[in-house]
Amino acid sequence: MWAAILLAGAIPAVAHGQWNLARLTPGESRMHLTTGVDPAIIPSIGYNRVASLFGRTAQVGVEAGVVAGEADVRDFRARLSGQVQLVRYRGLRLAASAAAITRGTDNDLFRAVNFGADLGATGGFYRRGLFLAAEIGFDKAIITHFAHSQQYRDENYAEAKDGWYLDNGGTWRFGVVSGVAIGRTELMLRAGVPRTQGGESLPLPAYLSLGVGVRF
Repeated sequence: MWAAILLAGAIPAVAHGQWNLARLTPGESRMHLTTGVDPAIIPSIGYNRVASLFGRTAQVGVEAGVVAGEADVRDFRARLSGQVQLVRYRGLRLAASAAAITRGTDNDLFRAVNFGADLGATGGFYRRGLFLAAEIGFDKAIITHFAHSQQYRDENYAEAKDGWYLDNGGTWRFGVVSGVAIGRTELMLRAGVPRTQGGESLPLPAYLSLGVGVRF
């Protein structure tokens, strides 16, 4: 039932990549692979393109992932994201990000698709060979469509109604992100603590993701 929790906004989408801001050069691209406990193990693949936005370094990207072990495209997550550097002072940098997220699942009890948004900020110490930063973010599940199976109606709630449901909750995340670079390759680690929209703890008390990216 991980996907039901995820679709309800109880777990943030943290398995996406976060890369070294000091190595972003307009005109370059990056392919990356990430995996994280989120709350299942979700491997993802993504692509980012770096550009200049009003004189500031920015990047746009797409990413998609499915649940490991099942490799079932019916349990998926996809992101369209953007990030822009707001502050740069020597080795210190601050960036803001926004993403549109689609999540879905199809199981014996129900079929659901969710549309949400993620806003975040990352700031810390960046050098071309390594970086260490803190992050804060909020993942909001805006609207979800549920279609319940007959099995769900027989075993759980006979009057369950299919349709669109607004404001399915959200999740805060507070964490750290770090990485090292070897040539054109970057290795990334993220870890932190998630909280519900109301500030309560979650059954999974922490999140963790690992990634590798190659720029070209």
